[in-house]
Amino acid sequence: MIKRISDFLRGTSKNLTEVFRGSLNKYMNINKLLKSEKSIYIILFIITFFIVINSTYSPVNFRRMHIDSSVYTTIAQGITRGHLPYLDFVDNKGPLTYLFSAFGLLIGGFTGLWLLELLFIFVTVIFAYKTALFFANKQIALLGTALSLCAFYTFFTINAGTEGYALPFLTISFYIVTKYFFSEKQNTSFLDIFIFGACFACAVLCKQSMFALWFGFCFIIFIDLIIKKQFLNLIKYFVGFLLGIIIIFIPVLLYLQINGIFNVFIDQYLFAGYKHGFASPSLKGIFQNIYAVLNRSLTFIPFFVCVFWIITRFKQKEYKYYFGFILSYLFFILNFSLSFGGTHHNMVLLPYFVPCFVFLADIIITYFDKLKIKRIFIFLFFIVVFSEGLINYLYDTSKILFNNSGQKLKQAGKMIDENTNQGDKIISLGTNAYIYLFTQREAASRYIFQGVGLNHIPGANKEFISDILTNKPKIIAAFYDDHVEYNYEAAWHEPVYELINSDYELLSSENGFNLYIRIN
Repeated sequence: MIKRISDFLRGTSKNLTEVFRGSLNKYMNINKLLKSEKSIYIILFIITFFIVINSTYSPVNFRRMHIDSSVYTTIAQGITRGHLPYLDFVDNKGPLTYLFSAFGLLIGGFTGLWLLELLFIFVTVIFAYKTALFFANKQIALLGTALSLCAFYTFFTINAGTEGYALPFLTISFYIVTKYFFSEKQNTSFLDIFIFGACFACAVLCKQSMFALWFGFCFIIFIDLIIKKQFLNLIKYFVGFLLGIIIIFIPVLLYLQINGIFNVFIDQYLFAGYKHGFASPSLKGIFQNIYAVLNRSLTFIPFFVCVFWIITRFKQKEYKYYFGFILSYLFFILNFSLSFGGTHHNMVLLPYFVPCFVFLADIIITYFDKLKIKRIFIFLFFIVVFSEGLINYLYDTSKILFNNSGQKLKQAGKMIDENTNQGDKIISLGTNAYIYLFTQREAASRYIFQGVGLNHIPGANKEFISDILTNKPKIIAAFYDDHVEYNYEAAWHEPVYELINSDYELLSSENGFNLYIRIN
């Protein structure tokens, strides 16, 4: 009986394997699949979805967001309540960062932010793939795009969305310049240049340091047109680029001017932002930072691949593209190094990853083409190379199931609301703005976070201390879950803790916060 059952199961297993194999060959033939544009876009959307599902905004399990995200999302929430950026809140991000986030909150709260993130990353993935097609066939282009996004995930995992908002504009622009250099006549339409300028405006209005891509490529194109004496094209490109900038800048500047916040925007976004962003360390520190930046999840690869292209393809007509590539790439690296940029800053380098990983993938697959075990070998090779991104991805996937930081924030916010009345003010101490998004109470100072990012605004800490000592918020929240030392800066917080010792008592030490409530 046992033998009969065993034979039956063995035969059934064999039949099912053959059926499955036949179905796979019939329906999953990759070459056949890639002939359909619709199928390609479905694949690109699936890739996007599996990236964004792990976002801290994910509707599956909302979690505590990145520090930067907490600040500009709090400001975006303030906009939905009738407040104004730069005037009612102090920060140095670009206005589009707040306005995009406010739109996401209006369409669906945190889920709306997640949907916006999904859209922005999907556009990024589409134009990354379109760029990849200049360097390989559809199959290799799709693989190179997927590999680039695997490396990109190392930066995305901490989810600081300012770079995420700028990314589609960077990727679209990268596609446009790639098309320009790789087209037959090295010419491009007025519409493309217009879009190129509009994307530049959108990117720098998200964050002021995003100009490197346009600076590098525009410089090379400008020199090339001058050498070729193509002055009509030069005028056309200049006018198109300028009009693209104007179409974005005018409504944003009108919004700032009509609301009377243009001057404070200039102070915080331009002056304070650039002072903070380009607070140059020592020469030794700059080189150490450059080394650190290039070491982040294969960031060195685009640099060395482009150097190889410049050396080996110098006589080819598109060699100017490689000079624009490396010039803009180095400007980004230098910018990150001067500003002590965090890991998430490298997100904006994704467009540069794409042609390089497509190039490398094509070489590896061609080299191992005759090996019988090529697919297994190539698969294992890429698993090893991109292990950092894959490990981060798996780690973030586990957070969906086990991380309850979002629930802690909701509970802390609920406790604040239950122990305060309408009109009472609160303040959060430290570099984050986590708690404001989960309470109905307003901040007692426009400095919703304190320290590093605001030290370049003259008199900022004195104004903050005056606000707290004068207004005496009903509740003071001190975040302690992690980075305790990072959330305390004596110049900002020492007088506040003296006030806590005299006029406050501990309400709760749960949910990641010490909540202090005013005694009288």
